[in-house]
Amino acid sequence: MPSNKAFIFDMDGVIIDSETWWDKLWFYQLRKPSLGYSIRSNYQDFKKLNPRLTWKEFFAKMNQQAKIIYCQAPLTPGINQLLRKLVKDKYKIGLVSGSTSNWIKYVQERLEYPIPVSLSLHDHPKLRTKPVPDGYLAVMKQLGVKAKETIILEDSQMGLDSAKASGAYVICLTEHHPKNYHPQGANLYVKSLRELLIYLDSIQL
Repeated sequence: MPSNKAFIFDMDGVIIDSETWWDKLWFYQLRKPSLGYSIRSNYQDFKKLNPRLTWKEFFAKMNQQAKIIYCQAPLTPGINQLLRKLVKDKYKIGLVSGSTSNWIKYVQERLEYPIPVSLSLHDHPKLRTKPVPDGYLAVMKQLGVKAKETIILEDSQMGLDSAKASGAYVICLTEHHPKNYHPQGANLYVKSLRELLIYLDSIQL
């Protein structure tokens, strides 16, 4: 009998500690964390600092940094153990990210179990970005599950809002959060993926 439960990941700040690296290498100029913002919204913020900055220049610089970050930033401790358990327990597994498909690929290649269904919101402009739930709903459809059968793991406020709006059970990972960042609205908060592994079997969908 096919599984009727799904687990969908956000990527940045959940699977990989990339947001910390983005903030140190680049986004410190904006004096705000990069958590949850789309690539195009970040471009608009940088354009306020440098009105002559073109999208082509901005995206080329981001791509340069992205290869370094997604190939070198540490994976979140426990991610391979969590994926192993999800596979063992026959969860359908997906990923929704504001990063590009190429950036997702860099991370997927480092995982013990590549995630079978992944969606880049950046590369699907017809889908609205977070906090709208379009991406999560699209992946649920691909996985053949309903929201009530789905767990979503997020870290940012916009991500949590998107996940909650989809109707899924929402978990917030706080491990990589900057100081004084406290997003609201999750069903469960965990400090680490190892802590999530303790609670996973008790979650009732």
